Amino acid sequence: MIAKQPISPAVSVARVSASRAMGLGLGMAAFFWLASLLLSPPTVDAAGRWPAAVDSNPLGMPGAWLGGLTWSLFGWPAPGVPVSMVLLAVGFWCGNLGWFLRASGILVVVASTGVLIRAGGAEGQGSGLLAAWVAASAEPAEARLAMAGWAALAAGTILAIGLWPARLAGWLVTRVEVSVGEARAAAEKAAKPVRKPRAAEPVPTGSTSAAEVFLANLPAATPVAAAGPDIPIHHHAAVAPAITEPPPVLAKPSADAKTPEFAGYKAPAVSILDEPEPFAVHRHEDLLRQRAGELEQAFRDYGINVRVVGINTGPVITQFELALETGLRLNKVTRLGDDIALNLRVPSVRMVAPIPGKNTVGVEIPNELRATVRLKEVMAAGAPRLPAMKIPLFLGKDNEGRALVHDLADMPHLLIAGSTGTGKSVCMNSIILSILMTRRPDEVRMIMIDPKVVELSDYGRIPHLMHPVVHDMRKAEAILSWAVDKMEERYEMFRLAKVRNIAGYNELTEKERASRLESEPGDGGNDAARMPYIVVFIDEMADLMMMMRKEVEGHIIRLAQKSRASGIHLVVATQKPTVDVITGLIKSNLPSRICFKVVNKSDSRVVLDEMGADRLLGKGDMLFLPPGTSQLARAQGTFASDGEIRRVVGSIEGDPCYAQELVQLKVRTEEESQGRADAASRPKDDLYLPAVEVVLREGRGSTSLLQRALGIGYGRAARLIDAMAEDGIVGAYNGSSARDVLMTIEQWEASKTRLN
Repeated sequence: MIAKQPISPAVSVARVSASRAMGLGLGMAAFFWLASLLLSPPTVDAAGRWPAAVDSNPLGMPGAWLGGLTWSLFGWPAPGVPVSMVLLAVGFWCGNLGWFLRASGILVVVASTGVLIRAGGAEGQGSGLLAAWVAASAEPAEARLAMAGWAALAAGTILAIGLWPARLAGWLVTRVEVSVGEARAAAEKAAKPVRKPRAAEPVPTGSTSAAEVFLANLPAATPVAAAGPDIPIHHHAAVAPAITEPPPVLAKPSADAKTPEFAGYKAPAVSILDEPEPFAVHRHEDLLRQRAGELEQAFRDYGINVRVVGINTGPVITQFELALETGLRLNKVTRLGDDIALNLRVPSVRMVAPIPGKNTVGVEIPNELRATVRLKEVMAAGAPRLPAMKIPLFLGKDNEGRALVHDLADMPHLLIAGSTGTGKSVCMNSIILSILMTRRPDEVRMIMIDPKVVELSDYGRIPHLMHPVVHDMRKAEAILSWAVDKMEERYEMFRLAKVRNIAGYNELTEKERASRLESEPGDGGNDAARMPYIVVFIDEMADLMMMMRKEVEGHIIRLAQKSRASGIHLVVATQKPTVDVITGLIKSNLPSRICFKVVNKSDSRVVLDEMGADRLLGKGDMLFLPPGTSQLARAQGTFASDGEIRRVVGSIEGDPCYAQELVQLKVRTEEESQGRADAASRPKDDLYLPAVEVVLREGRGSTSLLQRALGIGYGRAARLIDAMAEDGIVGAYNGSSARDVLMTIEQWEASKTRLN
């Protein structure tokens, strides 16, 4: 098939010029023809000839002959012929096929009118020679002639005037239906008792919501009727009440409950946090109702009748509540998201169908000027709820301006996902600051795993840390394994103390804990101190899963399934929300999730089990799945600046108080771990125990040392050194240097006693 060659710009311009020249010539000829026709008397002389005298026509002989010929051929409908020529000229000038159709329609009307006049019995020039010829060919069937004339008249009329009468009739029918529906709704509303809308909370004078600033800066558009004045508008109050004292902590520990190393600890002052930016909330309700009217009109453009019944302005988006007419299906509304966004000139529109607990549909439209949610204002809003919480998290504000304050102990684990640069790490920082601002180190301890090295490095010297920030993935796996063992150890202590969870254990006095733990023989050495909550932060789970997938997935699943009552909680983040990272077992055991903007719908389904995160705006705009519910909440995450992090950490940092059992935790390779597991079943050399004593006495693990001391060959000495490495007595291969000795003589003697 030969490809169609593109038309060059020069050829295109030449064609347009020729078409317009043709249109100009036809227009001039049409006006001359029309003037000749109107200036010639529509009569004939006694002999039935055209007017021979040209004095009566100012255009002379050409005008007289042209006018007389037209009157004779077409009769009374003759003026329609030059009119059709005018339309033809317009078609050539504009290059529009519709004008050619209208011109042909007028010609059909002219001919059919003459036929109808002839069928009605008129003679002579009234019907014209053309109609007389048609009548002569159809006689004596005047009925058929009249029917054909009427049909031709109808067809010509449709061609001449187009389909706009049908469109007008359809529009009139639609308006009648809408008016009837509005009248019925008004009658139903009048029959019901009127509920007074909830008044907006009073806010300080001089603040404005981000949605109102956005509406004030909208470009000028075609005026649209504003929505009704009875729509309740709930403004987002961006300014929180100023607070200068720290919020109340979980409980002031008694003197015997405080650990000595944290006796002098002081919580950071709230005054070091950044103040929220002020926004004025006044004199913009008319603009919000104007926006509501534009939204209603946008739906009417697609043949859907809706009514805005409520407006909620948040820090990032404004939610308009829509009431649908009876019988309207939800999918007809929700599938118009992209079209409504285009109509309203906004980046994206998210539909909430229906709004939880209501019979309305929410349309979330982004604000042009977005408010920044600060940690200080969220703390102020959630301060009354803090005493009842174990590990409070200040996550942000929802789309109605309500503070999102949740207890990590109730979640009990949190999954955070999102693309790069959408707010995932900022959310992690705000969660850490939430704990640092409200909880002492003897109440909540932290473990931080940071494969990116730089994301959590600022927290390296805070007293809440149990171990330096972990960057090595093998050490991270070992720490997760320790957390599983710690969970089992705590459950055993709960069994001995006859309590069900960490809260019940900590409610006991130290004397009660000591007596209960010592009540069973052989357990007198258990620690009777208060148990702190432990929060494990993993900033990028994808790196862990790539290096040690089987081990890490097993540890996370066990902790997620069982560690709630033991007080060990996970906060896991990833920028790769795919099924190979967030597996089905991990997701099912992490019911509380936060998802920032993702690149496609499939990633949103992986994290939230439904779509929507791909339509977020980024930079803190998130969807939150609260614990114990399946309803998503859209919110703007709390912003923690670098300055806030430095000030908070600087006010509490000091000498770290690490857990020695974690610091001394040994990291073993997969082969070493397998070898250690099989050590009990592996046959030992008869010289193994003497060889171990030689290595421990000399303080170095060397093949040549064993050869000289025991008088054996190289192969047997090398096998003995490898067996010691598998048992954790000596370190890994170190080239030409001797291996490091990892065990003392006392530890070896204790190990032999335990084995015996």
